[in-house]
Amino acid sequence: MPTQLDSRIHISGYKTRNEWFKAEVREFVKEVDKRKMLKKLEKLTIEDITADEFVQMVKDWRKGKGSN
Repeated sequence: MPTQLDSRIHISGYKTRNEWFKAEVREFVKEVDKRKMLKKLEKLTIEDITADEFVQMVKDWRKGKGSN
């Protein structure tokens, strides 16, 4: 006995509930991973630093590292 869910799944192009469910889970996991990565990238964002200042910081770091 087909339900409203079954008819919507078929209209969406899925043959079975299982196929639809797996696709939904994959999409959910992909979104969770994307959010985690964006959260990590937000921590790396540095505001108000120019490229020249960044280059200078790297040069200073390398000088300090070479003297150890």
